[in-house]
Amino acid sequence: MSLLRSRREVGTDTYNYVTDIPEVFSRELCDRLTSLQLINMSMLPPTAVFRLPWEVNSVKEGESVRTFGRLVCYQPDESRATLTAQHASKEHRVFVQTQFVEPFNPIIGAQYLVLGETEMYEGVGVMVRARVLNCVDGVNTALLQKAIAEQRSFFAERECKQGEVTQPQD
Repeated sequence: MSLLRSRREVGTDTYNYVTDIPEVFSRELCDRLTSLQLINMSMLPPTAVFRLPWEVNSVKEGESVRTFGRLVCYQPDESRATLTAQHASKEHRVFVQTQFVEPFNPIIGAQYLVLGETEMYEGVGVMVRARVLNCVDGVNTALLQKAIAEQRSFFAERECKQGEVTQPQD
């Protein structure tokens, strides 16, 4: 028997793990655990990107999104809500499937933030299947839009810098 030793750092603390495992199995076990961790990491859903209400219709089906709007209609029998937002003198609608967030106490006219996946529905087009639906009444939507723009520029800049680092120098 040999001892399989491993160290794990969590924050500023380091934990040591010692396990009695036959030497024959120790390498195979380590390989399997590593591959399982990689599989579990790749099975996580992608992070939801903030989309402005007028951008939701251009999102691919099944993509995770975060968006916002003012609740103008709620149909409990169909588990469907409609959010609206103004942009460039045009009113944009976002349809939300509320089945996973019910029971739901709607406040017509209040601002809501929705997190979910997009799906295509006949006669409606793109609908967000809500996983989270929060009332954020009183939020400054102009400031929220500015924050989303800042976040996008930060991510684009970071991605550009990462691309420069990974490309080999000639």
